[in-house]
Amino acid sequence: MSGLIHPHQAIAGFLQEGIVQESSVYQHLLETVKKETDQQVMQQGIQQGTEIGARQSALDFLFHFLEFRFDGRAVQALRPALENIKDLQQLQELYSEALRAENFEAFAHTLGTNGNEK
Repeated sequence: MSGLIHPHQAIAGFLQEGIVQESSVYQHLLETVKKETDQQVMQQGIQQGTEIGARQSALDFLFHFLEFRFDGRAVQALRPALENIKDLQQLQELYSEALRAENFEAFAHTLGTNGNEK
């Protein structure tokens, strides 16, 4: 089959009949594809885990800072709105806003004007 162009249906027929499945080349290709797929899935999982971890850390840090700076009970009222924010950069910007806010109400207003509920 090397170097020849075969219709997809012909190759599919060989695979279904088990003719090619016994081939050592076919087995090697399957193992290679499986290893590459496993590595890609693992890398994507690591990247997603890192992003989720960074977001959760930023959220935790923001909560701790807000509770330190303002009334903890008032901050808890904002928890659902803050937890709905999925964008790490937006959480980081809110931390900067929390540093600059004159009071809790000003921060809550900023949170509301950024497209989040109070």
